Amino acid sequence: MTTGNEPASDACAGAAAAQLHVMVAEPDPHQRKHVADAVRAAVPQVRISEVADGEAAVKAMTTGRPDVLFINVKMPGISGAEAVVIARQEGAQPLTVLMSDKVLSRWVALSNELDAYEFLKKPYDEAHIAGLMQAVLRMRKPVRALLVEGSESIRALMGKLMRQSRFNLEVEETDSGVHAVKLMRASAYDVALIDLHLDGMDGLETACQVKDAAPQTALVLISAPGSEKIEAASRHFGFTTFLQKPFYAHHIEDMLHEVFNLRRPYLLNATGRVHARSLRMEEERRARRR
Repeated sequence: MTTGNEPASDACAGAAAAQLHVMVAEPDPHQRKHVADAVRAAVPQVRISEVADGEAAVKAMTTGRPDVLFINVKMPGISGAEAVVIARQEGAQPLTVLMSDKVLSRWVALSNELDAYEFLKKPYDEAHIAGLMQAVLRMRKPVRALLVEGSESIRALMGKLMRQSRFNLEVEETDSGVHAVKLMRASAYDVALIDLHLDGMDGLETACQVKDAAPQTALVLISAPGSEKIEAASRHFGFTTFLQKPFYAHHIEDMLHEVFNLRRPYLLNATGRVHARSLRMEEERRARRR
């Protein structure tokens, strides 16, 4: 299995980096250079463009189509947030990292509205930027994923979430542990998501069967509330991590970052906390209405 720890100079990462266009939109020339230098240090083969105001950012995004965008939310003229919205209306879809002098009160909501990958606060940390670029390279490489889930409706939902991921996932599906073992013995997968409660051969037995046949494949247990003891012991069966139902898009992204040993974005962690808090508040409102 290819992981996020592999050097960016390997053949696949090098090819991905050679095609990578990163745009840095920041009004402060010193900060703009700082970010550009950090990106270039992490990925020497990258192509970098720089702009200093919002209108230039819109023009550069719509004509240059960068793959990755680092943009200050408070650009002169047109704000960074407005520039992202305008450019997306024109079809530009860069992986976006928002930047700011301070943490805004609505930074999580704003970031999610703009479908940002991360939110950086000054001073911008070189190690953090390097981690982001490592994740970008991993996202651009193909990932073969096998989804093993007995429920057709859950399989359809989860397959949809996986295909919407920022990772370049090629998803295959099966409803059977026995069939999953055959597939994994015949072909190489980067990651396999295996439901605990499969008919016939359950998820734990499936993992035991494939551990020797496919040692390079990262295994992820799909569990349900009440399976905490099994989740805690899942690593003994060869699982890297687990997903507990019900899960959402940010859970898929979080899982993939863990599987490939990538630095989790602050935004991803914050989104999970906000979502969990919203669910708790909704449960409390329902309880009060009963």
